[in-house]
Amino acid sequence: VSILLDGVDEYIKEEDLKECSQKASQIQKKLLEDKDESRVLGWRTLEESAVGLDVMRKKAEEIRKMADVFVIVGVGGSNQAARAMIEALKEERKGPEILYLGNTLSPYTISHTLEKLEGKSVYIDVIAKNFETLEPGSHFRILRQWMRKRYTKQEMANRIIVTGTVGSRLEEIAKEQGYLFLQFPVSVGGRYSAFTPVGLFPIMVAGLDEREFLNGVLTAMEDCKKNDENIAIQYAAVRNLLYQKHYDIEMLVSFEPQYAYLEKWWVQLFGESEGKDKKGSFPACAIYSEDLHSMGQYIQQGVRMLMETVISVGKPHYQVQIPSDAANLDKLNFLAGKRVDEVNKMAELGTQIAHVDGGVPNMKVCMPALTAQYIGQLFYFFELACGISGSMLGVNPFDQPGVEAYKNNMF
Repeated sequence: VSILLDGVDEYIKEEDLKECSQKASQIQKKLLEDKDESRVLGWRTLEESAVGLDVMRKKAEEIRKMADVFVIVGVGGSNQAARAMIEALKEERKGPEILYLGNTLSPYTISHTLEKLEGKSVYIDVIAKNFETLEPGSHFRILRQWMRKRYTKQEMANRIIVTGTVGSRLEEIAKEQGYLFLQFPVSVGGRYSAFTPVGLFPIMVAGLDEREFLNGVLTAMEDCKKNDENIAIQYAAVRNLLYQKHYDIEMLVSFEPQYAYLEKWWVQLFGESEGKDKKGSFPACAIYSEDLHSMGQYIQQGVRMLMETVISVGKPHYQVQIPSDAANLDKLNFLAGKRVDEVNKMAELGTQIAHVDGGVPNMKVCMPALTAQYIGQLFYFFELACGISGSMLGVNPFDQPGVEAYKNNMF
């Protein structure tokens, strides 16, 4: 995974970028090498984050064989990374249908999800770091009641997996009821949990290649340790310089609808990490080219407060060719013989040129192909960049005190 910065050249001076990159490099060194006194940096190593792999692989294999439906019960960081990867690589999925609960309090969603479970072999994974959030907690109760009417206590114990921290109420429930307990490392926050059991177990159940994914994470970890000009440092430095110039909104965009949940994962990562003390870029996302026909006018000519980061994937999974038409009724024969992905790339290039010319600084994060390996690299790159960027802002990128306000009011 690499980054192209030619779309910010006219907005940032070279000497400013060099100085800011040096600061980012110093912060990275502290993040990767200092002792983890606050126990929030467990994502730095796979030894501390990717725990219990053999247990997860065995259970995931059973679920792929026995389940019709696998329900992930979690909200925010407890399901975003897994859902991002499962949706991005959905053509490679194997095993059961995957549904999501615990991320809403909508009676419509809960009712229709329960309807989809009728007559199916169901397994669930309840993911909650401290089990103190109402959405997944209430949905777990509803699902337990639903399962009691269909399975014996022993069958339920085999079909319910819980992922939480050691010592939490969720672990106590697992011991009391005989559920399989997977560890949510206490030193990893939810939005940084892509390569812990929180993210790994669901992608295993989906039949995706977790070894390739973890190899990608490891490759990125090693590169960032050795390389003082790695993409996490470059990205953090550029977005901070642009923020200082009052580009207060960052849009993450792509030209593939299947990346939508990957973008939502990024929105949470940066929004929850940086939005403190009246600081931080506002993270937003869009899918082009559809959103170019809804938001494009504003992006092109609205208030100049936007910066844009494009996720660009080189090699597509599918190839569709535009045919020739002898009558040329639509006057589009100039496209005959071209692949749709070629046209998509020209839309991407044309959009970048238009937006940069219109006053929108543009960065491009390039993935050679959409694979588990490169998604692993991307996740680690963004997580490290977020830690660096938040620290440069002067906020703690690993807490989320503001999230509790709505919860307290709701209770």
